[in-house]
Amino acid sequence: MSSLPAPTATSLPKLPALLTVWRYVYASTGIISGMVAGAVLAWMCAKLGAASMILYAFALLPTLALGAVGFLYAGKKYSNYQAELHADQGVVLYDGVWWRTEAWVPIARLQHIDVSQGPLDRRWGMATLTLQTAGTHDHATRIAGLPVARAHALRAALLPQSRAQHE
Repeated sequence: MSSLPAPTATSLPKLPALLTVWRYVYASTGIISGMVAGAVLAWMCAKLGAASMILYAFALLPTLALGAVGFLYAGKKYSNYQAELHADQGVVLYDGVWWRTEAWVPIARLQHIDVSQGPLDRRWGMATLTLQTAGTHDHATRIAGLPVARAHALRAALLPQSRAQHE
């Protein structure tokens, strides 16, 4: 048994609006992909001389199916997505649906921290915190869906610790 105290981990809040944004993004991607697949299917039906409206209706199925898959994927991704701040040590990001990842970003490796917002993020008051480290593999870890004030506070808290460990 180790006599060292367990490091304290603080779960970073993710806004429920992140789920809404991801549903828009993934469902839209699925719908657009489905429309392309449906157009190809409709074109094939026309080339084969199948002018039946039932066959053209089947061309809509990929659109609906891929849109639904994108919607469900966003929900699963949101439930698996979590970030933790370990005091004086670093940040851990858990992510993934089919392939799960656990990205550990030590404070000592931090070189640059950005707070960014896209149009949908601004609409729902969210920000993405990007932690950039030295190295070529996974040199940037993004924590999405943070409240804007929390993202700026976290950036301000991590920067002095990062500078102190580099000196």
